[in-house]
Amino acid sequence: MKTLLPIPAVLACALGAQAQGTLQFRATLTGSQVVPPNGDPTVAFANFWLNGNVLDFYITVPAITFETDRGAIHGAALPRSLAPVIFDLGGFAFQPGSTLGDPPAYASGSPAIGPFGAGPFTLSTEQINQLEAGLWYVEVTSFTMPDGQLRGQILLVPEPSIWGLMGSGGLLFWWYGRRKRMG
Repeated sequence: MKTLLPIPAVLACALGAQAQGTLQFRATLTGSQVVPPNGDPTVAFANFWLNGNVLDFYITVPAITFETDRGAIHGAALPRSLAPVIFDLGGFAFQPGSTLGDPPAYASGSPAIGPFGAGPFTLSTEQINQLEAGLWYVEVTSFTMPDGQLRGQILLVPEPSIWGLMGSGGLLFWWYGRRKRMG
């Protein structure tokens, strides 16, 4: 009976992952995605979480080549196309880095704290459909490039399927049983 214990645990984890209801999105921002493109070598990351119809975000921009001014979510547009601002992401706060090796960066997120950050944002059904279809992008501006320093398309992060999780659990169960027989 002890050897069958992992099966319910894996199944519970698989079902729990699907039942959470929060979708995660991510954007990798570069200068080459801005319209028109620029040669900025900085790579920034933005994470978004859609829980029901509420969108939260967190963006970090390495403090390498420019001072971040503001950010915004634009849509609906495909890559290399322009679209109006949907949500202003507010100002970015400077983070000096750490002794653990974290580099200096600018960050913005939700909820807003003073002049930094914005949101969370309540989305309409149409906006949720556009977001899930990858038709939104995030753009960060600077004082020297107020029309866009970095840009990245906001894309859904795929979740592992129940079958994938159960397959992994089955493989683990097989390995565990084999190990028990050999040792």
